[in-house]
Amino acid sequence: MMLKTTKPLIKVYDDLIPSYLQDYYELATLGLKGEEFIYPTVPFKCKYETTAQEQGQSPLSFVHVLKSHTALSEHLENFAMVPQAVCNTHNLELKEILVGRIYITVPHETDLDHYAPHVDLQGKHMVVIYYVNDADGPTVFFDDFGNIIESVEPKKGRAVLFDGSIKHGGGIPKKGPRCIVNYDIYV
Repeated sequence: MMLKTTKPLIKVYDDLIPSYLQDYYELATLGLKGEEFIYPTVPFKCKYETTAQEQGQSPLSFVHVLKSHTALSEHLENFAMVPQAVCNTHNLELKEILVGRIYITVPHETDLDHYAPHVDLQGKHMVVIYYVNDADGPTVFFDDFGNIIESVEPKKGRAVLFDGSIKHGGGIPKKGPRCIVNYDIYV
């Protein structure tokens, strides 16, 4: 008897977002305009990533909540263009952004390649990850047995759409900051 497996929905898009918006997102989050540093406009809170703890040390990251059940950011409207553009390519109706977060992970020396595999939310949803900058530390996707099924490298302007039930783990950068925007959406 042969087991039939199907590849889960993981779609990668490059430059779906216009370059002027890519530059805006990079400037607003990282404060980068080309090689020049300008103060970012999005405020962040410091967070230690306990899902990648090694020898009692956790990587440091920064988070800005665009939307959750308790928060709504003034920056949501500008960043909401990303999941809308991704949904438009599939003729999907974006009914709601359930949760939206911006993460900046700073470089961290570790033997770990990624954070622990997880799903963002319980229940039926889709996820869009938007990569704000070129960085190391790919997003890794896992099957139900913990095997890696796909790995997506961070690249400025890249977006990934996937079924929210797929376990994934963010990569831990070693060379420079890694900035993503993570959207849990209902379509």
